[in-house]
Amino acid sequence: MEERLEELKAIARACITDERIYEIVYSISQMSQEDLQQFRSKVVSYFMTKNSPEDMEAYKFYKIILEDQNARKVMEFYQEIKKESER
Repeated sequence: MEERLEELKAIARACITDERIYEIVYSISQMSQEDLQQFRSKVVSYFMTKNSPEDMEAYKFYKIILEDQNARKVMEFYQEIKKESER
């Protein structure tokens, strides 16, 4: 559990420095449950035949973001980090 929180915080920090990651996480955080399910299926299908280290890292990212409302949690951490950096 603690490890997962650290992963989510690391993704939130990456959102600060990489606009593409922010856009992905933000878009996913706004999806309905139905859209999340459909997107999750597409991600699994896409990565089923991929096996490069980059693909495995990307799949791990999507797997984390798509489970347990994690995209929303990352957005919360993102807001906290942004507020602290503005002080």
